[in-house]
Amino acid sequence: MDYESFQRSVSKRIKQLRLDKKLSQEELTGLDMGVRVYQRIESGDGAPSLQSLFKIAKALGVHPKELLNVPIPEDKPKKAK
Repeated sequence: MDYESFQRSVSKRIKQLRLDKKLSQEELTGLDMGVRVYQRIESGDGAPSLQSLFKIAKALGVHPKELLNVPIPEDKPKKAK
């Protein structure tokens, strides 16, 4: 897995957790973070800092590790030529 794939997976995880809690982006951003910053994180256009991950986890009522709990597929072995 490359970094971009991991970032997209984390972004999808954050969005899914928010939707599971039936929260809008605006409701969640009462967490000392601008709504545009949050939207960039959730869409995968911006990588969250550790501080942002902590704030998002707190607003969602989950441990920060839950935001990073995404499947990491194994890289496919390269075929010998």
